[in-house]
Amino acid sequence: MKKVSKSLALLLALLMLLAVAGCSGNTPAPTQAPAPTEAPAPTQAPAPTEAASPTEEPVPTDEPAPAEEGYGVVVIENGDRTVTFTEMPTGVLCANLYSAENMVMLGLEQYIVGKNVHTNPAEVPLEELAWAFETIPEIERSNENAVASGCDLLIGQVSAFKDTAWGSYEQLEAEGINCLTITGTIVPDETVEDIYTDIRNLGRIFKVEDKAEALIREMQDDIAATSAIVAGVAEADKPSVFVFDMFKEDQIYTTAAGLESNLIELAGGVNCTRLMADSRWFYTSMETLVAAEPDIIIINDYGSQTVEEKIAAIKDNPACSDIPAVVNDRFLVIPLVAVMQDIRAPRACRTMAEYFYPELF
Repeated sequence: MKKVSKSLALLLALLMLLAVAGCSGNTPAPTQAPAPTEAPAPTQAPAPTEAASPTEEPVPTDEPAPAEEGYGVVVIENGDRTVTFTEMPTGVLCANLYSAENMVMLGLEQYIVGKNVHTNPAEVPLEELAWAFETIPEIERSNENAVASGCDLLIGQVSAFKDTAWGSYEQLEAEGINCLTITGTIVPDETVEDIYTDIRNLGRIFKVEDKAEALIREMQDDIAATSAIVAGVAEADKPSVFVFDMFKEDQIYTTAAGLESNLIELAGGVNCTRLMADSRWFYTSMETLVAAEPDIIIINDYGSQTVEEKIAAIKDNPACSDIPAVVNDRFLVIPLVAVMQDIRAPRACRTMAEYFYPELF
């Protein structure tokens, strides 16, 4: 048994040596990664199926029209204020009739959301513009009403921009309302040139510059035609004119400067109280009227005092009995709106000239 065991052990040892030798003699080359099988194409998101057509048309947005997109920036020097527009106003509140008439003459009536309530029977639109004012609301003056109107631009005289009126500049601008002041009310001595400035400003703001310039040329031509007719009158032969705006007890309210005085001069007259005071309008005594001895008295028609009451205040005063205008009954009634800041100026100038020199017309 021992021999058998020993022989078996030797046999097993020999087999192990052969196995080891076989392994060392047939060492394969360094293994390499098997050649990859053809890789599939990179995965891509499946092509989207064609979207179904919407069942409803898209809802239009409130984006401005293309013309609005190119609006640019419009800067208006308005007295000591600079007013900037980066888009066209959509709603304008006119604090007086004059600014509304200027807009209608430029074809901008669709932008007017309201105007002031008229203060007297003489404050009516020009007959040829009446159609536009039939649909323009009249709004009582207050800041609350300005905001409620939905306006984003308010145009008015300097007196319109007060806490007690439509609101101060600061208040209105904080409420999203731009403020444009009529030029004639913020210059020392208003002339027709200031009306042209206002029309030109509207032309720039609403991109109707050509219409504005055409309207200005028409006004200039009309005034020039009137002035040409009276141009040959010698200075000594020009009538002296006294503006009787209103009275309070023994005080008369009259003008020392401004548009009405300018129109009197363009029509060939002389304003008796020209530069008599530092302010444009001022109170003076009845003695001033007597001392001036005017050839013509202009009665401004407006307010609670009637034309008849104003004329009676002069005629019933014995001190005025020798005034040439009273002796010759030369009273020219002018609606105050006709000598304010708008397109009526050429007509007012013509009316004055025709009354001053009936023989020339």
